[in-house]
Amino acid sequence: MSHHKLYKYTIVLMALFLAGTPVTADILKDAKTAYNSGKYEEAVRLYKTAAEKSNARAQFGLGVMYEHGRGVPQDHQKALEWYQKAAGQGSAAAQNNLGYLYFTGQGVEKDYKQAYQWYKKAVDNKDKKRWHVSIAWCNLGNMYMGGYHVPQSYSKAAECYRKSADNGNPNGANNLGYLYEHGLGVEKSYELAMKWYGKAADKGYPFAESNLGVMYESGRGMMIDYHKALEWYTKAAIKGNAFAQYKLGRIYEYGLGVKKDLVKAYRWYWLSSQKGAKYADECIQRLKTVLTKVQINEAVKISSGEGEAGHE
Repeated sequence: MSHHKLYKYTIVLMALFLAGTPVTADILKDAKTAYNSGKYEEAVRLYKTAAEKSNARAQFGLGVMYEHGRGVPQDHQKALEWYQKAAGQGSAAAQNNLGYLYFTGQGVEKDYKQAYQWYKKAVDNKDKKRWHVSIAWCNLGNMYMGGYHVPQSYSKAAECYRKSADNGNPNGANNLGYLYEHGLGVEKSYELAMKWYGKAADKGYPFAESNLGVMYESGRGMMIDYHKALEWYTKAAIKGNAFAQYKLGRIYEYGLGVKKDLVKAYRWYWLSSQKGAKYADECIQRLKTVLTKVQINEAVKISSGEGEAGHE
């Protein structure tokens, strides 16, 4: 799996801005408070109350709750229905999420044409919320990147990612950095790749942190700097990025800028493997031939607390 894999869709509960009558506004405020406190069933009850009054933001909120199974059993069909109601009232967030459901075929038959149309409605929405639009632009970029319903075009993907990044989306910035690193649809520029990876990493985006680690380790457009690579890989690895965990394993196994430590190497390989990174499995088998059972057990024991394992 490439360290530059484009992780396409991040669907999160957007901040529900207050709107409508004072009573509805109070309900939405209480629903948001309940959600942030982890009281999902209470949040669902409040969202339903407002949604039945035809409030688009509450309808969108219910769609999110059903999509992710928070406070209710996960039900993509019901998520689809609530998103459709909110989208019909002009909710850019719901339009984007409808596009996602059609793209992935959740609750509805997979339909790239419908996905594209809903993403396009979201970015063209007059009542634009910066974050909602940024996600839709990134998703449109992914459709051009992969040639889904539209002719594949790296240049159009770059345009979409730039608009996503300009609206503050770290995924869009990371993907734009990838295009600059490899000269896809834009003139290759390691300097601009670093710039856009950096913008995403500044927001704590682990895939960008991992990509910065690769840039420093390989010396792309700069001198090789293993210490910087270690720094960025560690930030991403602590957040659970499987590729960064694998790369940390390599750094400790071969002593790249740090003291060689096979137990730490095994620890990070093991964490990466637990997330399904097959490329880490071979490394684990290799280290098993030189480590004792006590050392292996020590590495796995420490790794069971992933956050603790990350703080070197």
